[in-house]
Amino acid sequence: MRGVLLGLVLERPGHGGDLANRMQVRLGETWKVDTNDAYRLLEQLEREELMVTREEARKTGGRRKLIVYHPTPMTSHAVSLWMETLVPREPVRFGLHAKLAVARPEDAARLMIALRDYEQKCLALAKLVTPKGVPQHSWAALYMDCTREAVYTQLRAEIDWAAATRDRIAEYGRRQPSR
Repeated sequence: MRGVLLGLVLERPGHGGDLANRMQVRLGETWKVDTNDAYRLLEQLEREELMVTREEARKTGGRRKLIVYHPTPMTSHAVSLWMETLVPREPVRFGLHAKLAVARPEDAARLMIALRDYEQKCLALAKLVTPKGVPQHSWAALYMDCTREAVYTQLRAEIDWAAATRDRIAEYGRRQPSR
């Protein structure tokens, strides 16, 4: 989120809610952008002098002024460094890995339900981000389609993993003698 917020402010200043909304639009439906997290991160970036705030009048003429985040001379360099940095991949299904790591045979039915639910959620998200795969005529259309394709590919892998894991658990159950 840090690099995305820096890039968005560099592109166009905005207040916290605006930046959180723009981030949600750019990252897509599969990302959960918590506005409170965005505000905390914006405050941190301001403390690091990567952003500066200014009070500005609302365009709609309300009483309260908006706190608008603007780039500083260091923002562009920070975005460039972020672009060059390999982002570590966090395991998407860490919770399921942890459950599998300590599961007992009597937990198989509950694991099957958790895996099926996870698979269904991934399928629903995959429908939202199916890439269009047509030539793109603008930078924004290109990066959005590439982002959709990356997320779709990861979701398909998750769906395949969940289905294969359910099949393996079911096969294990069939091989066990009846009690």
